[in-house]
Amino acid sequence: MADQAGLGFGIVVGAVDVLIWRHFVPNVADIRTAEPFNQDIEKAERTALIAGTVFTLVVAGFARSAEVFAIGGLVLVALDFATKHANTTNPQTHKTEPQNPAESTSYPMADYSS
Repeated sequence: MADQAGLGFGIVVGAVDVLIWRHFVPNVADIRTAEPFNQDIEKAERTALIAGTVFTLVVAGFARSAEVFAIGGLVLVALDFATKHANTTNPQTHKTEPQNPAESTSYPMADYSS
């Protein structure tokens, strides 16, 4: 595929990824007013990420273009970062808060202190 066509398809894929994201996830202003680490927002975010990734992979596969994949992927990463950042903001203090370790969904680190 020509470079110009790959760039054009990439921009279109990025725009469609934004529309997919807006369909599943509330806007950032609404997320910032919810309690931090809202599970419903995280589930909606995960659904939007899966749908956007599948769309990007299908179009990039048909176009056989790395540019389409790169642009669509970068758009998804930016949307995911903005949503995750907004979901950590406390509506009373308007500051980002760390997650309570008791609520962590990641694998716990080993204790090497001894």
